[in-house]
Amino acid sequence: MSGSLPPDISVVVATRGRPEIVGEALSSLAAQTLPADAFEVVVVVNGSSDGTYEAVEEVARQQTDMHVRVLRSERPGVAHARTVGLWAARGTHMTIVDDDDRVTPHYLEDLLAAVEPGIVPLAWLADVEPDAPDAPDFANYYSDALTAALAIPGAAEGAPVPVVRLPQAISLNVGKLVPVSLARTVGYDFSLRGGSDFVFWTKAFAHEQFSFRVLPDRRACYLRTKVPDSLSRQEPGYDFSITQRLACIGSLESIPDSTGDVERLTRHMVRSQLVHAQRFLGRNPDQRTTVIEDVESRRLRRMFWSTVNEGAAQNLALLYCFTPWVGTAGIVAARRLRERGVLVDVVCKDLDEMRDRDTSLKVIADPWVARVAALGGPADFSSWGSVESWSGGVFAQLEEWGTDHRSVYSRAMWVASHLVAAQYKLRNPSVPWTAEFSDPISRTIHGRRRPGRAREGALLEELRSGMRAAGFEPPGHHDTFEWAEVAAYALADEVLFTNENQLEYMLDYCPDPALAERVRAVATVRPHPTLPPRFYDLAEPDYVLDEGVVNLGYFGAFYPTRGLTEVTGALEGLPAHVRSRVRLHVFTQDPATIRSAVVDAGLADCVVVNPYVGFLEFLALTRRFDVLVVNDADSSEHGPGGNPYLPSKLSDYLGSGTPVWAIVEPGSVMSRRSLAHTTLLGDVAAAAEVVTGLVAARAAGPVGASADL
Repeated sequence: MSGSLPPDISVVVATRGRPEIVGEALSSLAAQTLPADAFEVVVVVNGSSDGTYEAVEEVARQQTDMHVRVLRSERPGVAHARTVGLWAARGTHMTIVDDDDRVTPHYLEDLLAAVEPGIVPLAWLADVEPDAPDAPDFANYYSDALTAALAIPGAAEGAPVPVVRLPQAISLNVGKLVPVSLARTVGYDFSLRGGSDFVFWTKAFAHEQFSFRVLPDRRACYLRTKVPDSLSRQEPGYDFSITQRLACIGSLESIPDSTGDVERLTRHMVRSQLVHAQRFLGRNPDQRTTVIEDVESRRLRRMFWSTVNEGAAQNLALLYCFTPWVGTAGIVAARRLRERGVLVDVVCKDLDEMRDRDTSLKVIADPWVARVAALGGPADFSSWGSVESWSGGVFAQLEEWGTDHRSVYSRAMWVASHLVAAQYKLRNPSVPWTAEFSDPISRTIHGRRRPGRAREGALLEELRSGMRAAGFEPPGHHDTFEWAEVAAYALADEVLFTNENQLEYMLDYCPDPALAERVRAVATVRPHPTLPPRFYDLAEPDYVLDEGVVNLGYFGAFYPTRGLTEVTGALEGLPAHVRSRVRLHVFTQDPATIRSAVVDAGLADCVVVNPYVGFLEFLALTRRFDVLVVNDADSSEHGPGGNPYLPSKLSDYLGSGTPVWAIVEPGSVMSRRSLAHTTLLGDVAAAAEVVTGLVAARAAGPVGASADL
């Protein structure tokens, strides 16, 4: 090197335990056409105490035509070794050469000639067999991508190529030059045992958006030796395909969510890692649950299950309501898919016309969903026309997918799910169908028939003929909601109810005793699913509680004069010194109107009204209150028999670990649960006892569970 000027390029070579191989790499660098004073070679021997350092130093001494420095690093790991070399580098630019590879004579000269601010030059990549070093093979994904990039207008003449149009170049550290200042700013992630190359370059692009320049002449070529034990050819087991890939994705979490090319590139690189998980699960489908738990424990922001699950589903879910649209029906359906643990394709309805979207809801079922088709068109929960429209869309979508599904699952409230699933069952009689009822479909909360009229046509005739073929007489009327019930009763292989009272109530009004008997033979009772504890930590709502009082949480419809009157009545009658130690936090619709009503009722000092929050925020909040309040629907107008409704939020409350106060109707399913506090609907005195007891307990220490009152 002339004078004290720094070299243009520092070549970093990390090696460990194979001095005879690194000699070939150094020889190829010694043969460079770039003047010797324009570059240096920094060899880092890492983690070795077996004489490798001395052997490499001797090899370096023999390279008298170039400047070589040999450094020692006791810490093993290629990322750490490259970092040592990076910080020792004296050049303005850096490139990596692996110890088992070589470069062609014009490699450094041509790369350096293509450098300018904001441009990263790309050399070509060829694979060589150890016994045929002079027969380079350019048939690899990297050089194929460079060939395609040269077809971009101007690229063959040296015009810059956007990184997002050539993401394959990000996957390798070699074959390019990077400013040393940028490389030091980004650094290598020492924790990664594989994939540090693409992580480094993705972060570099996020820090300083550059473009690529493809060298049109293949004389500048990186020669990659096909060595059986190289990192790129590891056995694709769990560690390589899952653990190391997730670690790489986790490292990319340091790149903030954004828009534009940085986010596009980051997502592309995440998806490229998830392809390894897809292949692994294709070979090891029995490990899906393990992989899901591994992924979810890392709480990755960018996790694309559609990539992992692509083409793998053998089961179908027909769900008119589904996430990410906000609503209990879709959220519970997502929870059920998770609980079932069967990978599915989902056909649902685009509900943008009537529901908000909450993309965070996708975290619930995404690990068990491969494809989702949200069908457009007008949305309606009861009109026969909407059922016919969705039916046509469903079967068109299934024909497009062309998948022979092995099972079908549908869930209703809302009739379209079951009616179209019944059609699917009739057209695919060997495919088992599970039909779940969230609530009685054809009866309202007051026990009255729900209005809705089916109309004659191909859909109704198909269902009618199918029921007769199954041995049951179809309804003689056009009640849409009853048709949804009896079609499932007659054709489903499993009919799922959320509680025993619901089953008995619905079968009690079933028009055909023989049909009811069939349902009993295939019925399963299963409460709404409770999500794993980790879901309660996914959100961090900014909601402040006064820790000096007893904080009661209530989520749902609320009226100071009806619904939850037991609690509001109790608060009204409490002595001032007790009432001042209680806060009822209500999360409900139309909070402005409710706040006004609370003021009129004289409860503003102890009732705090809030709007509904997102589902994940709701789960997180359930852990912050001293007690969670849930009440039965008043089903007295149903007549004899137990309350057929079980609030879905009870399952969410139970997963929080917070004591639950249930205000129940005698004989309801919830009345039979062992909860921290249980009082009856309308019993204000018992509610007052619960509140007074909680305040007394607070005075004595933290509020905890107590016996039923």
